[in-house]
Amino acid sequence: MQNGLQRLSAGGRCVIYIARKNLRVLLLLAIVLAVLRPTYTFAALSTAGTQFEKSETKIEGRVCTSAGAAIAEATVSVVNEAKEKVVEVRTDANGKFVVTVPPAGPEWLEVKKDGFRPVKVELAGASVRESEQFKVVMENLETTSADAKTREASKSMEYSDQPNFTIAGVTDWSAAGLHGSDVNVRTSEALAKEAAALKSSSANPGESAASDAVAHRLLGDAKEKSGDPVGAVSEYEKAVKIEPSEENYFAWGAELLLHRAGVAAVEVFQKGIAKYPKSARMLAGSGAAYYADGQFAEAAQRMCEASDLNPQETEPYLFLGKMEKATADLPACSAARLKRFANEQPENALANEYFGLVLWKKGRREQSEAEIRAAEKYFTKAAAIDPSLGEAYVQLGMLYKARGEEDAALRAFKNAVKASPKSSDAHYQLSLAYRRAGDAAKAKREMKAWQELRRTEDAELEKERREMRQFVTVLKDGAGDMPK
Repeated sequence: MQNGLQRLSAGGRCVIYIARKNLRVLLLLAIVLAVLRPTYTFAALSTAGTQFEKSETKIEGRVCTSAGAAIAEATVSVVNEAKEKVVEVRTDANGKFVVTVPPAGPEWLEVKKDGFRPVKVELAGASVRESEQFKVVMENLETTSADAKTREASKSMEYSDQPNFTIAGVTDWSAAGLHGSDVNVRTSEALAKEAAALKSSSANPGESAASDAVAHRLLGDAKEKSGDPVGAVSEYEKAVKIEPSEENYFAWGAELLLHRAGVAAVEVFQKGIAKYPKSARMLAGSGAAYYADGQFAEAAQRMCEASDLNPQETEPYLFLGKMEKATADLPACSAARLKRFANEQPENALANEYFGLVLWKKGRREQSEAEIRAAEKYFTKAAAIDPSLGEAYVQLGMLYKARGEEDAALRAFKNAVKASPKSSDAHYQLSLAYRRAGDAAKAKREMKAWQELRRTEDAELEKERREMRQFVTVLKDGAGDMPK
């Protein structure tokens, strides 16, 4: 796994318990005072309500290895949006720690320990919820290096080799097997679906519709549509064995990717790339597969290579932009390609937003006011090109908030909600802006809107995940690639 966001898995032995301080006593006191002193009713309730909204968050956790072994003396830091450390503690002999963070927007929980890959966990409001349990795991650098060597070895396999896996069936999927924060999980799902959508659903020019390979591929398409993904992936594999064409390889890899068989999808796409190195969609599929497997740097590298094959094609840039939004640290090639996207397609709103995001991240990291001003210009231009692009306004609001320009931030978040009324993120940020401005009533209204939208989004996502069955992959060594 690359540096960046760590997988957070519900359940398990290593959990972070997140609880909010119980302030019902304060609310009860406010009510009693209201009865005894009617003239102070409004003030008492307002004070209690404000205290409730500004409750601190207590985070108790345990840092461990993937095998569950405690990691002592790991440094755990709470970092805000300005990259400032708010709190820093060390884990005890059992790997446990406790931190109390302020209510006003801690952004990241960073965990570091010599000999282990650093972990960065998102603590934005959408990711930290009451009574939720998470699993945080640190990977030993020696283990990840060995895994990298194994993956490199698989790249050199010829297309005629037997695959190193078999699909044993399907199981329910609740996103526990994905890597990273909630944002990262949703990004992975989006990339998988969009990459799989590049698959053709008919015979291509030059192919004989009557050939056995095409017949198997089309039968695979039919089985996928009828709800038989195991049968579909078997047909795609048969098609490749008969005719290892680019189309057949991509159909096979896309089916594995769509049903969350990340390791298997990486292998198939890598074999396809070895035979068809000039296939942009094969590279894009490989990038999406690497991302699903938690290998974010490799994912970005494949997308960069795909964008280089045809710089005028927008799809690889859009994939890179989604990765930049969700992932803390990507290779330098991503920033360079998104800059090219903005330069070559200056009237594309997303091109401006994504490159603005690159500059905004760089400006915060390097404390460069020049980079931040440049980011502001790109966000503003993106919003001007497409006034319905609420995310551009959200980014502007975050930039203004970091500068301490609260009025400008409030206006930007209002515009974000106006542009994208169904954006839960826009409502959440507007709620925080109203709270900072001292308008508790409007803050409460926007927080309620955020909660309702999130419930709707989560319900729709859960329904989609129940319908999209996950493959159970068995590797040659007998290990099962099961949901983690």
